[in-house]
Amino acid sequence: MGLAASQARLLTITSRKSDCEYQSMALSHQKIALARDMNIVSAEYQDSLSKTKLVYDFYGNGDTSTDLTYGLLMSPSELNNYMPCPVTDPSGRIVLDPALAAAAKAAGIPQEGLGCTPSSDIRDRFIDGLMDNGVITKSVGNNVKNVQYNPTMGLGTIDFITTSTETIGFQDFINEYLANEKYDFSALTTNSGGSHYKLVKWGSGTNVEWEYDAEDGSANTANPTISIADLINGNYALYGLSWDKGDIKNNPDLGGNSMSCIVDKVGSCSFWDGLFDTLESVIDHNDNRTVAALEYAKQETLKKVVSLGTADTFDVSNAAYRVGLSASGWWIFSGGNSMDTVEDEAKAYSRDYVGYVYVDNYSSKDEYNDGYNINLSNMTKAFYTYFAQYMQGLVNSDLCVTRDKATSNFVTDFPNNTDFSFDIVTEVDTTGNNMLIAGFYDALFNQIATKGWVENEKVNNKEYMQTMMKNGTMYISSVADDDYYYMANYATNQYIKEITDEEGIAIAEAKYQREKSKINSKENILDMKMKNLDTEITSLTTEYETVKSVISNNVKTGFSRYKA
Repeated sequence: MGLAASQARLLTITSRKSDCEYQSMALSHQKIALARDMNIVSAEYQDSLSKTKLVYDFYGNGDTSTDLTYGLLMSPSELNNYMPCPVTDPSGRIVLDPALAAAAKAAGIPQEGLGCTPSSDIRDRFIDGLMDNGVITKSVGNNVKNVQYNPTMGLGTIDFITTSTETIGFQDFINEYLANEKYDFSALTTNSGGSHYKLVKWGSGTNVEWEYDAEDGSANTANPTISIADLINGNYALYGLSWDKGDIKNNPDLGGNSMSCIVDKVGSCSFWDGLFDTLESVIDHNDNRTVAALEYAKQETLKKVVSLGTADTFDVSNAAYRVGLSASGWWIFSGGNSMDTVEDEAKAYSRDYVGYVYVDNYSSKDEYNDGYNINLSNMTKAFYTYFAQYMQGLVNSDLCVTRDKATSNFVTDFPNNTDFSFDIVTEVDTTGNNMLIAGFYDALFNQIATKGWVENEKVNNKEYMQTMMKNGTMYISSVADDDYYYMANYATNQYIKEITDEEGIAIAEAKYQREKSKINSKENILDMKMKNLDTEITSLTTEYETVKSVISNNVKTGFSRYKA
C-alpha cells in the first residue's frame, strides 16, 4: 500500500471511529433518559397503591359503585333526595359549571350574590337560563315555573310548595274563580244596630230588591246571596236609613249617632274582608310587589266605605256624594200614610257613585233618619282596579278610580284586555317529579342568590373535583337539622365515603406494566445498537493500528534508502 493511500485510509478509519463513538455516547444518553422515565413510572405506580376515591352512598348500604360527581350533587335525583348539595369554594360561594353560571348571569345575580331571596320573576329567569343552556328540558323548565316559587326553601324549611301558578286573563278569572265566591248580605239588610237597609239590583227593566222587615227581621224575598262575578257584571247597591234609636245623646250605648251607625255598619261588615281574601287566596303573592298591591287595594277601598271620625266628631268628607234634606226629609205622616223621603233619596243616588253617598237630614231632630247608600258593584270594580293600577305602576297606569262611576276607568271594563292578567295559585301537578324538581331548583337558586357564585370550567371533571375536595380547595354545602345549608369538608357528609380506589390501582398497574414494557423494549434496542457500535469501534481500532504501522514502516523504509 502506498504511503498516500495509507494516509487516506487512516483518515477514513479515524472519522468513522469518531462517528461510532459519538453514536454510542448518544445511545448512552438515551438509556439514561429511559432510566429516568422508568423512575417516574415506578413512582407513579407506587403512589397509586395508596390511591383513594370519593363515593356517594345515599342509601347507607355500603355501596361503592357510585362515584361522587358534580352532576350527582347539582342535579335533582333520588340519589340526593331531590335536595342539592352545592359545591362551594372556601369563602362559601357556590361553584357553578359554565351552564349553571350562564343561568345565574341570565337571572341577573351578581357573583357576590344578592344577600337575600329575590322575586319569583328572577327565579323564573334563572329557570329560563337553565333551559337555554341545556341543563333542563323545556318541558321540565315550564313545569318548574308553574310551581309557586318558595323563597324559604333551604333557608329554614325544606317543605315543598304544593301549589303552582297559572297566568289567566281577567275574564277567565271572573268565570273560573269569582263566580264561585258568594256572599250573604242578609246581615246588612236585617233590622239591627239602629239602621235599616235594602239591597237593590238596578236593571233595564224591573229592579230586584231584598228587604228585611223592620219589626220581626223576616225577609220578603230569598236570602240576598250574590257572587263576586255577579257584582262585577251587575249593578247592586245597598241603600237605607237610620232609625231614631240612633240618638247618641239619650242612648250612648248604641255606639254612635244616626249618621255613624249607618256608615260604620257597612264599613265594618265581613263583605270587605271576604272580597279581599278571595283575591289574596287565589293569586300568587309571594313577591313583595304583589303583597304591596293587595295592601294598597285594601286601604284605598276601605277609605271609601268607612267614616273618618268618631261618633262625637263624625266626618263624612270622604263620601263620594253628600246631599242635605230639609226638615221635610224625615218621616212625614199624612192621612195615616208615611213616605221615607230620606230613603228614597238614598236609593236614587245608589247607581252612579264609587264610595258611599250620604243623605244628611237637616231637621232639628238630628236623631232621625239620615240616609246612606253604597254601590257594591262599583266598589268591587274599584278594588280590582286599585290592585291592577299598582301592579302596572301608579304613574303609568291608564286605569283610574274617581268618585263618579262615569269618569272612572275600571279594569273590569276591559275583561278581555291581554295587558292585565292574574297569576293564579292552583294545585301542583304532582304527576312525575314536578314538585320535587321545582323544590330542588328553588333551594339551589336561593343558595346562589344569598351566597354568591363562582364559575369553574373544570368542576365537571370527576378527578379534578375530588382532588380539589381532598386538598381543601372545595367544600360541600348541605342541609342541617334546622333546614339551613352549612358548608363543611366532604368527610363530614354522611353520604360521602373515601375508599381505596381498586379500579384506579388496577388501571395504574396496567399503565405501569405497559410503560415498563415500552422502556425495556427501547433499552433492548439501544443495547443492541450499542453492542454493534462497540464491535465496529473495536474493529476500527485494530485496523487503525495496522494502517498506522504500515505508514510507519513505509516512512522508515523510505528514509533508509537514501541513507549515506
